Amino acid sequence: MNTYRDNADNRFLVTDFYRSFVRFRIDLKTTQPRTISQQPPFTLNNARFPLECVCRITKRVGAVTETIEYVLGASCKAEQVYVRENIWHDPAADMCLIASVDEFLVIKSWDRNNRGVLLSPPTLGPQPERQAGKCAEAFTNMNLDLLETSGLLLSTTEDIVAAVLTNRPLVSQTEFSLADGSHVFLEYPVKVINASEREMFYQVDTGPIVVPDPTAFDGTHAISALRLAFIAHNTLDCTELLLNIPTEIAPGLSVNHYSKVMKLEAINRLIAVD
Repeated sequence: MNTYRDNADNRFLVTDFYRSFVRFRIDLKTTQPRTISQQPPFTLNNARFPLECVCRITKRVGAVTETIEYVLGASCKAEQVYVRENIWHDPAADMCLIASVDEFLVIKSWDRNNRGVLLSPPTLGPQPERQAGKCAEAFTNMNLDLLETSGLLLSTTEDIVAAVLTNRPLVSQTEFSLADGSHVFLEYPVKVINASEREMFYQVDTGPIVVPDPTAFDGTHAISALRLAFIAHNTLDCTELLLNIPTEIAPGLSVNHYSKVMKLEAINRLIAVD
């Protein structure tokens, strides 16, 4: 399991987001897929997604402390693979995958929620915006391939600003506790950050990441409690999240949108990747 390391030299091991992937395999000769909306023309496909975020949740289960690692893959659009034309689905959808070694969560967003797009075969019913399940029930294999790289912990605002202005790749870590006592560890590449060498400030504004939201739990799959979010912080002791939730835009009509603010006491780190 990838972990951070703090030593006297402030050297850390962090996820190498440029070389880490989540990859699933569907072999129709052995597995009936449960997350697709069109019958595939192939018998075998391997889909690979670079990582946006690593999320580890640690909680006590009886006398045992348990940590589950989740990863968020980069989003794509609903597509028909291995065809010469008409690749994009109609209606079009944004799709992303969250996975642990045991469970998956597929999030699809159309131009509106409750679009009524049927799964394939149609006997499986409408495809939900959030579809959670066991990896073994929908995929032939699910691989979480995380590699590590080293970096330097930036402990002052001056160090962070200097790293931004010299175009150092940055990885951030955020830790916080939930109301039930669970500990959440997030690690993610910093794609967007603001900095000023005059007023001497910085502000991370990046994502997507995944964070637990108990209101999303489906009662069965632990992974269902995760939501997409963007994260912003400009100090080392608090952070603000903007969660992606069903957001009403007219009576009876909603879309998935980043609209729910969550403010947290947290530990933030910024690491300049070698």
